[in-house]
Amino acid sequence: MSYEIAYADIGSAETKQKALLDIKDYWGAKHYKKVTKALADDHGRSSRQMINISLMMCGVQGYPAEVLLDTYWTPQMLLDL
Repeated sequence: MSYEIAYADIGSAETKQKALLDIKDYWGAKHYKKVTKALADDHGRSSRQMINISLMMCGVQGYPAEVLLDTYWTPQMLLDL
């Protein structure tokens, strides 16, 4: 997907939103919602590299994958203290 779409000004909020919308259009709303929920519920249990590989297998890589991870995934594990 990132090879087909060129993103200019990758630091702007509009470009990040466009990348997320491109993923949603590519996957469909139902699959997008499932993936973003899984990323949010992961709480850092999975490595960033493993998630990137999984996203590549689903057709999303490069800048859009990084924006998706930065938006929905957190590297911090939840701790039950």
